[in-house]
Amino acid sequence: MKSRFSLIILAFVFLFIFFSGGSGLFAFGNREADDDKGPVNTEWTLCITAPDVSGLSPGRQIIGSAAARSLADAFMKLEFRLRGEEESVYYRDNAWVKSRADAAKAIQTKRNERDLLIYRGDVSWKYRKNLKTVDEAIAKLEEEIVKIDTFAPVVEERPVFKLSGADRSGNLPKPPAPGGENKFCGDQKADAFITLTLSEYHGRIFLYLRMYTLYSQSYSYEDAVLFSTEELGGAVNEISTRLTSAVSGIAPSKVHIRASPSEAMVLVDSLLVGRGETEILSYFPGTVELAIRSDNYVPFSMPLELKEDELTELSINLTPIGYSGFEATVPRSPGSKVFLGGLYVGEAPFTLQLPRMELFYVTVETPEGEIGSVVYKDSSLVKGNAQFIRKVEGGGTSAAISTRLPVSPEEKRVEKARRGFYGAYGAFWVILPAALLIGGIAGSYVESSNYAIGSGVLNDDPDRRQQTYENAVKGRNVQIGANIFWGSALGVTFIQIFRYLYKSGGDATPIARVPSKGTAP
Repeated sequence: MKSRFSLIILAFVFLFIFFSGGSGLFAFGNREADDDKGPVNTEWTLCITAPDVSGLSPGRQIIGSAAARSLADAFMKLEFRLRGEEESVYYRDNAWVKSRADAAKAIQTKRNERDLLIYRGDVSWKYRKNLKTVDEAIAKLEEEIVKIDTFAPVVEERPVFKLSGADRSGNLPKPPAPGGENKFCGDQKADAFITLTLSEYHGRIFLYLRMYTLYSQSYSYEDAVLFSTEELGGAVNEISTRLTSAVSGIAPSKVHIRASPSEAMVLVDSLLVGRGETEILSYFPGTVELAIRSDNYVPFSMPLELKEDELTELSINLTPIGYSGFEATVPRSPGSKVFLGGLYVGEAPFTLQLPRMELFYVTVETPEGEIGSVVYKDSSLVKGNAQFIRKVEGGGTSAAISTRLPVSPEEKRVEKARRGFYGAYGAFWVILPAALLIGGIAGSYVESSNYAIGSGVLNDDPDRRQQTYENAVKGRNVQIGANIFWGSALGVTFIQIFRYLYKSGGDATPIARVPSKGTAP
């Protein structure tokens, strides 16, 4: 029994020593799994620092924050960066140095562990077992160093682009002092950072931008733009396009637009970029929203897909807006005020020229305060009370707008039916609860009377029994009358509903009145 127990104890001790002594071997297995993973440096992080606005007057310093935010917004469309050979070599060498240093440190740790085995005082068989395990781990780590020296790590050629955590949270960090650029990149976990400097130059604003890249250990890109406060959006869009192209390594797309008429506004992503024919513009590849607008012309808009390093040329001729017109008159009150929407335009009679394809609300107000209104679109009366008449002499159309809306016999019948329906409907909801309450009380009285008669309690008093019976009959009559009352109210309500629907559907005045043929403008 004792010998069996001793064997179990020895087995547990052996397993403990085996797994604890072979920890380096298992760790190396994980290291080999790491070597089987994909390319290193799969992300490329950019940090935008707080702009230097000390060269601006206090009233203009807010422009620096607006420019930084616009740059950050421009980078939201960027998904990846194309690495050049110089940058790939830098990150490859960094990854090689780090992996070799880690492997050398692991070997040194194992060798120190081997030297300490002799001082642990283990029994002979245990010392030999641990020594063999450590020697095997050291041999594996030495093989790993040979592998590291033989096979260089693979660097991701198209790392995912992202802004630093400080930029995403809106807390732009201060730019580093000269000499502290590398430490700043390490603190922000960034591969590059951008500095902005704004100053005044003869009433305009001079924006100077630089980008420091970790792989080059220097400011590898710089750009500048001069603009007025009104041109902030276009200037930032221009410089952000060039910067985005430099960061991504992708050649920008170019756009040339010829719009007619010459005063037409050309907008790209809601930003005004020119009028009529624009210069060649640079944009980051992708989809932008193009819009052309001009007074008295039908506006034009479309999504425009831009491809890398391609020139897109467009010629767009806007279509003139057609007009329809009429003379607004108030026969009973000449000189009445005429309003287009809420804008006063003149006194009746007044000629209105209105663009087609749009709704217009025209109102007139007499000196006595009476008001008439019409809704007009494309030479047609949509709603209101007016009579359009084609003039024989001189052409044109006259609209006699009525400020009093007479009630026609059809409208009177519809109004009468409507009032009858609402009256019956309202009365029903008053009668129903009252009838149910009365019927419920009467029903309870009838049941109690029937119970008293049926139980034989009143057999000794014939007069009282007869009186209770008569009261039960009266209660039953009240209950029946209450049900008939609310049922009749419901029937009248349904009759009024059908009457109103019939009248309103058959005899109602049309909501939209369209001028008859030959009288429309």
